[in-house]
Parts: sequence; structure tokens; C-alpha cells
Amino acid sequence: MLSRPLRRAALGALALIVVGVGAAVAGGGVEDKLRTGDAVNVEAGEVVAHDLYVFGGNVVVDGTVEGDLVAASASVTVNGSVQGDLVAGTGELVVHGTVEGDARVGAGRITVGGTVGEDLLAGAGEIDVLAGGLVGEDLIFGAGNVRVAGDVSGSIYGSASTYSRTGTVGGSETVTLDTGGEPAEPAPSDAARILGDALRQLLTVVLFGAVALWLVPGALRASESALRRRPLASVGMGIGIIVGYIIQVIAVILLMILVGVALGSVTLDGLAGIAIWAGIVDLMISTLALVVAASFVVDAVVGLALAQLVARGWAQSRWQELFLLVVGALIVVAATSLPEIGGIVKLCVILLGLGAMTVAAAEAWQRRHPPAAPSWGAQVAAPTPPTPPTSG
Repeated sequence: MLSRPLRRAALGALALIVVGVGAAVAGGGVEDKLRTGDAVNVEAGEVVAHDLYVFGGNVVVDGTVEGDLVAASASVTVNGSVQGDLVAGTGELVVHGTVEGDARVGAGRITVGGTVGEDLLAGAGEIDVLAGGLVGEDLIFGAGNVRVAGDVSGSIYGSASTYSRTGTVGGSETVTLDTGGEPAEPAPSDAARILGDALRQLLTVVLFGAVALWLVPGALRASESALRRRPLASVGMGIGIIVGYIIQVIAVILLMILVGVALGSVTLDGLAGIAIWAGIVDLMISTLALVVAASFVVDAVVGLALAQLVARGWAQSRWQELFLLVVGALIVVAATSLPEIGGIVKLCVILLGLGAMTVAAAEAWQRRHPPAAPSWGAQVAAPTPPTPPTSG
């Protein structure tokens, strides 16, 4: 199972992805849709008749946003009304007004004293649903401290360090407490859940591996071979991939903000919108590729490498390779599903698998593009041996 910091990081990444999706699917022009600055206010009585994207310091909505509100800022305060969804990555979110749609938020602190009409999906340090606050559908969270004094019409599901509820909940209530102490032995129900998750993971990994053996067998074989031949290089490359992804995300977000502000300041709103959408698409594609690879593909690569290491060239057909893949995937999934150490094992599998695929790709590039021989000018002809003298 993932540790609490990793779960929060995953929810933060989810918030970024959701921000991207919300902006990417927005229709219409970008005129007046993008606002930036240290303070962005929708004044009382003002009506924004479309979606609103905000990159700024402090965002305050006292008026009405008839579409979605997408914000990346230090703080967001909704005293008025957002008739669509609220998507925010912020230090603090305060809702004293109304969000009629869903609220998907990554924040340090979230306070709901008003109404969220549909789901509240949150990754946060603290969440407070105050007395008089309402979540119209489900409350889903990964957080530190959670207090629910208001009402939740749907169900509550999440993970937190501390959790208390004095308000009402209309559906089920499933909250996992992570106190940071020694984990208890899994209860029978937990063991059944772990087994079910492991079986689903195994089936998915085998499916991905079988498709790879069918469509790109050379790539899968090259990756597992690279892992067996160069394990240390694979680990190093895997760490480089993770670090590079984090740097890319930070760089793209900063570039989106800078380009958006620069082009918006000279009234080139169309180009600003295109630049922001291009950055969002880049984040979506790279994040999706990394998540799929780290969730499933690496298990197939590492599992096949382990099985091939034991089989020592036994597999001579694709069906035999598939058998080894199933055996290796079973070992990997079982190891990553173990309580207490499963998360550490999964991290090692991710680093090894990502690194092996990168090493294999680099080796393939080198084979296709061998370094050119150094040019030292025209080739010098070999000297002609002297002709022996003729006897007279």
C-alpha cells in the first residue's frame, strides 16, 4: 500500500491533471476567460457568462461565474456563486457561497461553510466542513486532519490522520485512519481486499504483457534483456526518469503562467490560450504515459526478466514467453502486495522497469545511429615499395 505522502502526491498530480482536462475541453474563445494578477476579484453583482481561468495570488469570487472556475493561485475564496465546477490548485480554499457542480481541489487547507452541490474531491492538509456547510453528493479525500460538522448528502470515503464527524451523512462512511504508528495485522476483510486488488493487478499486467508480446515483442524483450544485463544502469535511469518528469511538470507550469501573462498583457489572448492548452496537453500525455508504465508495464518487464533469469533461455516460442511472463508477473504482484514492504518493493520495480525501458531505447538508438568515423582528410595512399635494381 502507498504511504500517506505518496497518496497525497498522487492526489496533487490528479488535481493538476483535472485542471488540464477542464481547461482543454472548454469551448469557445478565450477572450476574457483568462485573468491573472496578484489579486483577481469577481465583484459583487458581476456576472461572468462563461468559464473562467485564473492564475494569480488571491482569488475572490463575490459575484457569479456561470461556467466552470479553474484556478491556480495562493488562495481561492467563493462568497458568491460558481454555477459550474470548481477546479483548483491552491494554498487555501474557502467556500462560503455556492459551487453548484463538483469541486476538485488540491490545497493546504479547505473550508466549506457554504454549499458544494455535487462531489467534493480533495487532497489537502486540513479539511473543515463547517456546521451549516453542505456537500450535495460524495465527499472523497486524502488528507491530514478532517472535520465534518456539516452535512454530506452522499457517501464519505477517504484516508486521513485524524477524522471526526458531528454532522450527517446520507450514504456510507468509509475512512481509513493513518496514524503513522506501527501498522496492525490485516483483518480478514483487509486480507480479502488485498487479495482481490492483487488478482486485478495480475490480470491487468498479464494483459499488457500479452499485448506487448503480440504487437511489440522486440521492445519487451529488449527491455527485460537490458534489465538482466545492466541492473545498476537501469536503476539510475529510472531515478532520472522520475526526476526528469518532476522537473518537466514544474517547468511547463511556470512556462504556461509566464507565457499566458506575457501574451495576455499585450492583448494576444488567442495565442495565450493556445500556449496554455499546449502545455496542458503535454502534461496530460506525459502523465498518462508515466502512470500507465509505472502501474502495469514495469511489472511485466521486471517479471519477465526474473523468469528469464531462472529459465536461462528455455523459452523458444511466444507461448513459452507468455508462460514465463505470467509466472514472473505473479511473483512481482505478490511481492508488491505484501503489507508494510509492498510500497518499497513497488518503488524498486518502478525504478528498475522504467530504467530498463530507457536503457533499451538508448541501445536501439545507438544501433540505428552509430557514431560516424572521425574524418582526418583524404585517405593517404600507401607508399609504393621501391623497385629492385635490375642487373645489367
